[in-house]
Order: sequence, then structure tokens, then C-alpha cells
Amino acid sequence: MAQSYQPPVRGQRFSDVYPMTKQGVQGNLVNDMALPIGGVNNDNLFGAQGTGTTNATAGTTTAITHNLGVVPSVSDIQLTPMGNGVVYLDPNNPPTSTTFNVLGSAASLNFAWKIVTNGPVNQ
Repeated sequence: MAQSYQPPVRGQRFSDVYPMTKQGVQGNLVNDMALPIGGVNNDNLFGAQGTGTTNATAGTTTAITHNLGVVPSVSDIQLTPMGNGVVYLDPNNPPTSTTFNVLGSAASLNFAWKIVTNGPVNQ
């Protein structure tokens, strides 16, 4: 289905700046794509990053401290090995509000990690 975009109209709100016509019905790009008009509320996002090293014995759990104060989802944690091998989350030790646990396919494998997760709603 073809969509035609109209040029911006001066003096309007952001959500009205890029109107689009969809099958002859007037809408706007922000609402039609379900994007938040005000952007992302940074008060509800928590993030941390760092580096770590897997245990000196391959396949042994290593706890990594993140201290976010909220429990991140497994999908919120990114692990990037900085050498030959694989670093992965320990499926038997889920993340907590302060740590997550990793295993490595190689001994003493250095890696970088990053977490971005939703936090509790401010009251």
C-alpha cells in the first residue's frame, strides 16, 4: 500500500509536522506509528555497562555486579567477548537487582557487557 508524505507545515506541533495520507484518510506519522509524542521517559530507564572476565575454569559461573537496583530481563543484557570464545548468561542463575551470572567457553575470557532495562514507574 503506497503512502504519500506531505511537506511540513510551519507553526504546528511535532506530531502534526509530518502529516501523511493513508488511503485518503488524514493521519500523522507519530500517531500512526505508535511512537510516543513526548519521547522516552528517561526516569523509567536504567542502564549500566562494564567489562568482566569469565572464571579461570571454563564452564564455571562468574557473578558480575551491575548494581542497577532493578532486575533486568535476560534480553536486556548484551555480552560481547573480547577474545576467542563465547560468553553467555548462566541459565541456572537468573539476574538479580545487583548481579548477573556468566559462563565462558574459554578460561579467563575478557568481555564487555551492557544493560538497558525498564525500571519501576515513579510515583
